[in-house]
Amino acid sequence: MPSTFFGLNIARSGMSTYQAHLNTTAHNVANVKTRGYSKQSVFQRATQAISLGSSYGMVGSGVEAAEILSARDTYYDEKYRMSNNSYGRYTTLSYYMQSIEDYLYAKESTSGSISNSLTDFFTSLSSLTRAVSDTTIRTQTVGYAETTTKYIQEAAYNLQSLQQDVNSQIAHTVDQINAYAEQIAALTKQINTIEVYGTRANDLRDQRATIIDDLSQLVDVDVVEKEPAEGKGVVQYIVSVDGAILVDTYDYNTIQYEARDTFNSMNDIDNLYALRWSIGQDVGIHDTKLGGKLQALFELRDGNNGEVFAGKAKGTKGSRDLTVTDVNELGSSLFKLDIPATNGVLTVNHMDYEYDSFDVTVDADGKYTYTFHLKEELGEDYNNVDMQVGDEVDFRGIPYYMSQLNEFIRTFSYRFNQVQTSGYDMYGELGQQMFLATDKVSGAGLSFAEEVTAGFRFSSILPRDASGNLIMTGDAVLTSYYSMTALNTNVNDKILKDGRLLACSDMAGGLVENGENLTNMLDLESDKKMFRQGQPGSFLQVLVSAIGVDTEQVRNGEENAENIRDAVEQRRLSTAGVDEDEEGQNMIICQNLLNYQYKVLSVMNEVLDKLINDTAI
Repeated sequence: MPSTFFGLNIARSGMSTYQAHLNTTAHNVANVKTRGYSKQSVFQRATQAISLGSSYGMVGSGVEAAEILSARDTYYDEKYRMSNNSYGRYTTLSYYMQSIEDYLYAKESTSGSISNSLTDFFTSLSSLTRAVSDTTIRTQTVGYAETTTKYIQEAAYNLQSLQQDVNSQIAHTVDQINAYAEQIAALTKQINTIEVYGTRANDLRDQRATIIDDLSQLVDVDVVEKEPAEGKGVVQYIVSVDGAILVDTYDYNTIQYEARDTFNSMNDIDNLYALRWSIGQDVGIHDTKLGGKLQALFELRDGNNGEVFAGKAKGTKGSRDLTVTDVNELGSSLFKLDIPATNGVLTVNHMDYEYDSFDVTVDADGKYTYTFHLKEELGEDYNNVDMQVGDEVDFRGIPYYMSQLNEFIRTFSYRFNQVQTSGYDMYGELGQQMFLATDKVSGAGLSFAEEVTAGFRFSSILPRDASGNLIMTGDAVLTSYYSMTALNTNVNDKILKDGRLLACSDMAGGLVENGENLTNMLDLESDKKMFRQGQPGSFLQVLVSAIGVDTEQVRNGEENAENIRDAVEQRRLSTAGVDEDEEGQNMIICQNLLNYQYKVLSVMNEVLDKLINDTAI
């Protein structure tokens, strides 16, 4: 038969077990507002029964708290991180796209935008037709032209400033990722140290899962937890980013950002960051699998709508010159050309070559032939091999809108200068170019070759003599419109100071009332062949519409991603969250069960007292 005091032991096991229930419930209630905490519960089981070797077989020996379990569901964790990753990308895009929209479009319809200033310019030109010799109106007209260039410059500088901000955010985001990796590795070590003895480190696991949640907003993560083979050893915990291992149990790799000295497009700022793993492997910064905030930042910083300079390359091994023909649309237009003048990167047969400069020749058929002057010798022969400059980033980011501003100011300046230089000013002299530029490095003024005809040649760098001095034509360097950008455009200072230099006449000799050339200037406003989008105003309207549509799409994406994430979070909380009412009910249940155990002890005490003291056994 069992021990006389066997019943006391059973009551003790019940007290211990339900005390564990009560403590766990108290722990749950205390962490109701703790972010990332998942509800815990006690798994109890009957202790091993004792065989009495009698007719009624085995007798129960009580109960035990076998394990404290967490209600965390890995399925909902994974779904939450996927939606959080999408939300991280869209919320970042939304923030910066709104800034781009503000730079390119003023919400006030009467002032403050490139489109409005261009309209004012043509309106002033129209007013001039009624008083061609009115120097006040002439000065006002030139002033509106300057205002247009100023707005374009302001938009371009703001975009560059935004690119700098995004580049800094990339470094900050990488620092966050590295910090999370270190924390995950440290927590994994603590978890394995505790769990090697068979217990479950639920709170530490919650902390680690919360960090993974935060990490998922920055970058797409993949988590794998491997149990040790045959139950021997420690659990392996692997966190991967873009196919590379960020954390492997106790070890972690970091991402390093390095300022590069090459450019993808001609208006890129200096020291844009490239990323590399601490083990030496490059990070695919333009890989759509990167995900989250980091992908959005690179899309904004480098997005070119998937449009890159491409053509067929020819070159001989050992040579430092590479000839490129059969170029695409970006390479066959002087006004759309957006590749870096120097320190660009050519990709040929998956090999990258940096170049110092390039020269261009236009043949009788209007086809462009490029000669790139490389920094290193070619490693092999190339014959009509596909090549390109820069990476295709299928997003309309900062470089895309910069290139659009470049195309607009170059094309419009080219066409207006053609008309201006074909007419005569109030002094009876041929008109001077109105729209010029300033080289930002040397500070030299730039004027431009008027015609792009057969045999036309230009270089990506300004012409210099044997001593390295710039070759001046008059008081400016004569170059191609490729050297004009939204950042350096300006109005001829001479015309700005003297409106009489506006060439409104089509006849020499100072016939100031002749406004025939002024009519040609006005015709540019309605020239539907100037741009693929149509007339100049249409080009700007399409540009503004594009950023408006992009911003609205991103906002919708952000809202949808947030709704999905919140819905998944609610599902996750319904499984793993702490319900105050439920826990309050559990406390009452635990209290009652403990009271029953106390009652058992009280009864057993009376029985034993009667047995020992009153029966004298």
